[in-house]
Amino acid sequence: MKTCEHCRYWSQMCAQSIGCGPIEALCLADGGPYSSRYVTAAMSCAALASDHFGKVDDPPNYGEHSRAAYEAEEGSGRSS
Repeated sequence: MKTCEHCRYWSQMCAQSIGCGPIEALCLADGGPYSSRYVTAAMSCAALASDHFGKVDDPPNYGEHSRAAYEAEEGSGRSS
């Protein structure tokens, strides 16, 4: 799906729910329209990128392995 919930930049570590509202997570898409803002799982934007290797801040190593996998993939010429 093309929603923030499935984007690699939807933070696994910084999330909130105000009252009984939906879960919102911090957008980590550098330069994206929602960068450094809390967004709901159902939102979407042009900076959306597949999270097939996981989120860029996945616990327990804060995304070290997933970021390396995305960098290797992008360096090989494949796009997500």
